[in-house]
Amino acid sequence: MSRTVFLIQNPGDVMPAEMALFMGEDPPYDPGRAAAESAALKEVLVSRGAECLSVRQLLTEAPREALVGLATAAIGTDEPDRWPGIRAAFDSWSGNDLADIVIRRPHLRTHADPQLAEISPDAAYESYEIRPLFGLMFPRDHYVDLGDAVALGRLRRQDRARETAVVRTVLEQLRGRPAELTTEEGRWLEGGDAAVAERLAVLGGGFRSSPEAMDPLRRRLVTGDRAVISVRDGRRRPEEFHLDHWLALGPGLALVAEDRLDDADVSAVVHRGPDESGTATTLREALHATGTDVVPLSAGQQLLFAANSFFLPDERTVLTSSAAHKELAPLLEPRGIEVVSVPFGHHHKLFGSVHCALNTVRVPEQENETP
Repeated sequence: MSRTVFLIQNPGDVMPAEMALFMGEDPPYDPGRAAAESAALKEVLVSRGAECLSVRQLLTEAPREALVGLATAAIGTDEPDRWPGIRAAFDSWSGNDLADIVIRRPHLRTHADPQLAEISPDAAYESYEIRPLFGLMFPRDHYVDLGDAVALGRLRRQDRARETAVVRTVLEQLRGRPAELTTEEGRWLEGGDAAVAERLAVLGGGFRSSPEAMDPLRRRLVTGDRAVISVRDGRRRPEEFHLDHWLALGPGLALVAEDRLDDADVSAVVHRGPDESGTATTLREALHATGTDVVPLSAGQQLLFAANSFFLPDERTVLTSSAAHKELAPLLEPRGIEVVSVPFGHHHKLFGSVHCALNTVRVPEQENETP
């Protein structure tokens, strides 16, 4: 037996306010409002009986040895003789303080100055650089929930690749075992390129994720009851760098950007067995071959992040942003699906929406101990 846990991260806990100052948005990105958006999303989930945890919370509760290891790897200094003091601090610091170090990644810079040497001969000026793991606010990116297993990703952006070690530690702590699938070095896998439903999975490749990295997922996901469609997206639009920017799976249906359904640059192959592959077709033909109800989305609906919505495991409820609600409700409510919206405009400024902000993981139930 297992239970489903939802990971949702308050962006304010992983993205320092200093970063928001330099985004240049109009109106500006507001860290407080972004945090309120995540809180509203969590409130909706909790009201429906969901168990919600954050990456930051789980990190603070990680085994101390693992947490100290992550903190040690996060620190940089121009003066190696500072390390004994750093290690001594780790012996007494709380999990919460160590998590700050892991997330903010401080680097000590020292600057010699002749005038300072006249009054403090043994001193140098100091400044503190941070290289925060801001992408932890989107836990969807780092792994794929395969139901009975987890596939740990490998992020292509090097400034975000450092986040994987944190998520690996968090998942192992929560699940009590390592991820069943890992991505080989030289290949890339990001969670936004995998859409998994009860009877269909769609795996994307060609921009942020390597098609070869999807093969182990495909073999794991395809069953007698579930087909898998492999998609190669040749469009490579910078603002739509993941599959979930333009496709979402619901109960027997797919929300899909209409301009990709028949595009020759978007090829799709249907798999009905672990080593079985069909002929490459258009995405529309592949979806129809699996009996999927295709719900086209216009370019305007895509801009509102309509495809970046999250279908709850009951498959009869979809969570979306307030901006997309008016577009999705007329499409989905006649199909018996409840459309629940939350304000998410500040997450949109970072090119993410509700699906980016959530991920699920199945956690084994603890067996009752026999006295």
